[in-house]
Amino acid sequence: MGKNSPERYTEPMISFDLECAEGHRFEGIFRDYSSFEGQLNEGKIQCPFCNTTVVKRLFSGCAIQAKSLSKRNAETITPNFFEYMRMVQSYVKENFEDVGKDFAETARAIHYGVEEERNIYGESSPREMKDLVDEGIGVVPLVDVSKLEN
Repeated sequence: MGKNSPERYTEPMISFDLECAEGHRFEGIFRDYSSFEGQLNEGKIQCPFCNTTVVKRLFSGCAIQAKSLSKRNAETITPNFFEYMRMVQSYVKENFEDVGKDFAETARAIHYGVEEERNIYGESSPREMKDLVDEGIGVVPLVDVSKLEN
C-alpha cells in the first residue's frame, strides 16, 4: 500500500466543542491537544460564523476519530455474525471434501498418514470431536447458521 493510497489509515484526531466571544458554538478537529493549543495561542482558530479569533474550548468532552483518506461508500454494510458464518460455510463447502458421517475415521486416517493429507468436513458427534482433540487432531466445528438464525 503506497503512501498516497486511498485505503491508508490516518492518525486518530480529536474533536473539541468551541465557542467564540459572540457565543457561536462550533466544532474543531485537531491532530492532538498540542496542535489545538498551538493554533489557539497563535489565533489561528476562527469562528466560521463571525470570523473572530477570540475562541475558547467548551469542556463538554472530546471524541477521538480515525478517518480514512478515501470517502467510504455510504452503502457499504459490515456483515453481521450470521453472514460471516455463511461465508465460512460456503468456503468450506467449495474447498473441502465432504466425508459425511466418516469424518472422525477419515480425520484419524489423514492424521496418522494412512490417507493423503487434504482438507475435509463432515458429521461428527461431540464425543468424537473430543476424542479427536484428545489425540491431537485439530478440528473446528462448523456451525449450521440456518439453525441458529431462527
